[in-house]
Amino acid sequence: MKRKLMALMLVLTAAAMPVAAYAAEYPCGDADADKSLTASDASVIMQKVLDDNYTMPIETVVSDSLSIVDADADGSLTASDAAVVMQKVLDESFVMPNESTTPVTYETNITLADGASTADNGGVEIDNVNNIIKITNGGVYTITGTLSNGQIIVDSDSDAELALSGMSVTNTQGPAIYGLNGDIDISAKKGTTNTLTDGTPAVFEANDDGTASDEPDACIFSHDGIKLKGTGTLIVNGNYKNGITGKDEVVIQKLSLTVNSLNNCIKGKDYVTVKSGTLNLDSQTGDGIRVTSGDLTVEDGSITVNSQDNGLFTKAGNILVSGGTIDITVVPSGTADTENYNYDGIHTKVGTIDITGGNITVKSYCDGIQGTSDVNINGAAVINVTTTGVISASGSGGYGGWTNNQTADISAKGIKSDTSLNIDGGAVITVDSTDDSLHTNGNVTITNADITVSAGDDGVHADSVLTINDGSAIKVNKSYEGLEAEKIYINGGYMTIYASDDNINAAGGSDGSSQGGFNTNADGYIEINGGYIYCENASSGGDGVDSNGKIVQNGGILLVNGPTSGGDAPIDTGDKSGDEYIVNGGTVFSVGSNGMAESPSASSGGYTVTYGVNGGGMGGPGQGGGRPGQDGFDPGSQSGTTTGSLGAGTQLTLADESGNVIATFTVKTTAQAIVIGSPDITAGKTYTLYSGGTYSGSLDENGYAAGGTITGGTKIASGTIDSKVTALS
Repeated sequence: MKRKLMALMLVLTAAAMPVAAYAAEYPCGDADADKSLTASDASVIMQKVLDDNYTMPIETVVSDSLSIVDADADGSLTASDAAVVMQKVLDESFVMPNESTTPVTYETNITLADGASTADNGGVEIDNVNNIIKITNGGVYTITGTLSNGQIIVDSDSDAELALSGMSVTNTQGPAIYGLNGDIDISAKKGTTNTLTDGTPAVFEANDDGTASDEPDACIFSHDGIKLKGTGTLIVNGNYKNGITGKDEVVIQKLSLTVNSLNNCIKGKDYVTVKSGTLNLDSQTGDGIRVTSGDLTVEDGSITVNSQDNGLFTKAGNILVSGGTIDITVVPSGTADTENYNYDGIHTKVGTIDITGGNITVKSYCDGIQGTSDVNINGAAVINVTTTGVISASGSGGYGGWTNNQTADISAKGIKSDTSLNIDGGAVITVDSTDDSLHTNGNVTITNADITVSAGDDGVHADSVLTINDGSAIKVNKSYEGLEAEKIYINGGYMTIYASDDNINAAGGSDGSSQGGFNTNADGYIEINGGYIYCENASSGGDGVDSNGKIVQNGGILLVNGPTSGGDAPIDTGDKSGDEYIVNGGTVFSVGSNGMAESPSASSGGYTVTYGVNGGGMGGPGQGGGRPGQDGFDPGSQSGTTTGSLGAGTQLTLADESGNVIATFTVKTTAQAIVIGSPDITAGKTYTLYSGGTYSGSLDENGYAAGGTITGGTKIASGTIDSKVTALS
């Protein structure tokens, strides 16, 4: 009697279930109703076949079809069903004709309450003794209420969506949401605020070798993927380690998400993608967003990060930013521990950084944006970087205290690549850095970008080649050396460069992030094919344009306010044979001290005039291209017409016999040595150098102009062009 009553209860229960739900509760062929498929089920079916009066634990007709014991799906119960069940038992990959492959899903409302949680539909198991809510099937689970010390577990073969609608879960002994199986969608409903808080797990998962791991390591932890979405608010407090950990992917869309974590705020294995939403991420010791195997992608949205380690970090993938607003602050909470923390804003350990859009602001102690591979900024992104690292607190010299670095061996560069840095597409970049502002261990290429930098060391540095193309606007407002690379090619663009040492420096080897760190013994090369270049020396020393090799100018406009010290030069080439300044085209107007000043090469293709350079009027070695001190020359022993220095603020003008202006320049430094070259200087004509006078045109922001006429003024020197380089007297 008891047996028949149990069977009747199962029949009534089954009759109330939808077909799919019935199949989920009891596997196809589960004749003994133990929720597993074994040889016992085949035995029960055969007992029914042999004894029609025998009542199986599951023996009902659901929706006009035989119950799940009809394993061969022929509409009748025969020995064939027992045989099919045995075939499935022996071969798990075998699919029975009546075996449902469609996941069962539910729409269930869950109300949380300590010791009294409830659910109005299936797919969930509730343990009110331990305050554990276990979701066992796919579907949508709308969750309200509060657990002061409990947990939501997801263990499902199909995706489950947790629709949070004004709920709160605190777990003092592990994750608030624990995903054992199945992807989890977590959505916050509009107008609701939802809070999840974790604690140190009471039980840790085992590693493959049987030892305890540190997982689960997050307030929201899933062995599969996590999607965070909705138009409401979700607050995650990761007190143990991470805020959110997905062992597969993590995707965020629309949600207003706040994560406060001890370690990483968001950690994903395969990839992390931010499609939209508002993210406020605060990490005490870790990264804002960390990806261990794949890419970190930001498509849109607003991300604010305050972290101790990196703002955005990938260990083995790329960082891809195409839109959105990103604001990152990475500053040590106390004394900097550079042995254990990077303090970088955006950092890839292996992959590239590709930025094609968005508005990015970074304030970091170490590097602002640092890519171990290429860094490509190829879109109309707006990027502002500030680095605050104290590179050296001892020593003297350099610009900002760079020499004798004894206190902190760190890198505090603005934007850095270990291979190449490529900037194009209309990006607007502003950097204020205690180290190089733009840096690469390989090549830098800048095309069509607006860049403003203030650097404690170099404004733009490439170990190998620096190329600047047309469409670029580069302002180096402060630097030790403005532009530095082994080889520099300027093909176009507009540049204003302020430096305390060389404005432009071409030398070989790698940067030492300090004064004199570049290898000055190797060859350098500078080629100017176009553009507008204004150089101003911010101290008494340092060269205007310096190459440990050759300088070739084929075009463009080069304006140099050089040094006042006798040991430096406005334009300086190397010491080897063939190291010379060749002017084939373009305009040059260079002024500065004459102690080490050089004339352009006599092998130049264009015409230049000099004054006070190599015997041109202010005391120096005779003309011939040799540097002072070479070939027995002594600057103090040479004769020449000396009129003294022309002070800062003097407007110097070169004009032809008719008063037509070849070039005029209001100098910002003492003009002992002057070099002027222009395509408008022609052989056989006489040109005069004036100071002061009335100019018919307007000077540009740097005090330069060409064309127009001049009247009045004081004649300094003149000369008729009879060679490629003519010394005025």
